[in-house]
Amino acid sequence: MTDAAVQRGFEAARVLKHAMTIFRRDAFKILLFSALFVALPDLGMDALTRVFSRPETGYAAPNTWIMILVSLLVSMLGSVTLQAAISRSALSRLESPHTAGAAPFGGARDYLTLLALGVVTSLGILGGFVLLVIPGVILSLAWMVVVPAMVTERLGVWDTIRRSNRLTGERRGAIFGLSLAVGVVWFVFAWLIQLAASAVGNPVVDAIAEPMMQALLSIVNALLAVSIYYELRWSKEGTPTDRLVEVFA
Repeated sequence: MTDAAVQRGFEAARVLKHAMTIFRRDAFKILLFSALFVALPDLGMDALTRVFSRPETGYAAPNTWIMILVSLLVSMLGSVTLQAAISRSALSRLESPHTAGAAPFGGARDYLTLLALGVVTSLGILGGFVLLVIPGVILSLAWMVVVPAMVTERLGVWDTIRRSNRLTGERRGAIFGLSLAVGVVWFVFAWLIQLAASAVGNPVVDAIAEPMMQALLSIVNALLAVSIYYELRWSKEGTPTDRLVEVFA
């Protein structure tokens, strides 16, 4: 561990560069995973919502709220799975004291642990947003890198959450600023796509546009989480430079 590496601050530009490098290297796999884990489940939940929801009752019907909660959980779990796939591909060679001599992430037990992590963090963040918005924002920032940490360092659910809390620590303001900037750019992009889809006026285009945009948003969030995880490890703990070259070459 070098002093220079440990003293380096969090740099948003470096995070974005890492994200673009990961996407360029595995673009086809990332797009395929986003279709399998995000777009298709989103289409399935949309079909189920149309079957079980009754528009005439509005939000008074319990079915409406059940479908909203299930849809949110399916969306969050799909994003967690996508993050795990990208993390395994991009960061599996990263050295860690937790993984010395361990098999790569990917066994049945690993995915069950990942599922438990997704449920715990998704419910926690969702509860924070339902009760008050600010706790939800704080938890989402504190738990930004739970999936890359679990996949790379082979930690359990609670150890992963504590690890993410420590890594994000005093960097949460910078992470929030970067996430906000990316969110604004995404909002403008999504608005333009929605305008284009409306101008076409084709039902098929309308049906495809929403799950496609959800899949793309999940890709952006996953790449951001993985890149932020590496940036935090490098800037706070001094991940060796040769590993940086190996992972992001």
